[in-house]
Amino acid sequence: MNTRKKTLLWFVGAIVLFALIGLLYQQLGSKYQPESSDGAAVYEEAQDFTLENLEGDQVSLSDFKGIPVVLNFWASWCPPCQSEMPGFEKLSNQYEKTGDVVFLMVNLTDGDRETKDIAIQYLSDHNYTMNVLFDQKVEVASAYGISSIPATYFIDGDGFIRKINVGAMEESTLGLEVTKLLTTASGK
Repeated sequence: MNTRKKTLLWFVGAIVLFALIGLLYQQLGSKYQPESSDGAAVYEEAQDFTLENLEGDQVSLSDFKGIPVVLNFWASWCPPCQSEMPGFEKLSNQYEKTGDVVFLMVNLTDGDRETKDIAIQYLSDHNYTMNVLFDQKVEVASAYGISSIPATYFIDGDGFIRKINVGAMEESTLGLEVTKLLTTASGK
């Protein structure tokens, strides 16, 4: 086989491989919600946890019962996490004023690649004021089955996970998902 045919086959193979990876990523990007026998979606209850925030206070997911929560897992070394942070900052500040939705940004503070000091420096360098919690034993990430970051959980006011997004989100997509969460929360 000549070099041109080999190159063409390699190129076609690479395209097929990237297409398959893209399909797999889409499948993992939104968690499948099983249906009950009447066709209604069945939602899993979010596991409660308690973590330390920037001020050293203990914060639990259950502190926000009755309020929808956007729960994001991230690390400062993660380029996709970095790309979505401005949108999270903008929307978390917007909704903090109204109190309609709480954003909890869980930093995977493993003590190795990510330390609390590194995360705090990153937040300071970018003037981020979001509600950051430190998962210093990575127990919460483990309990939520986090294997890739960023990962975002949309939790309704009753404490049920309505959607999971794996991968970076554009600000517009995040805004749309928050709107859906609010619509769900208001019973519409």
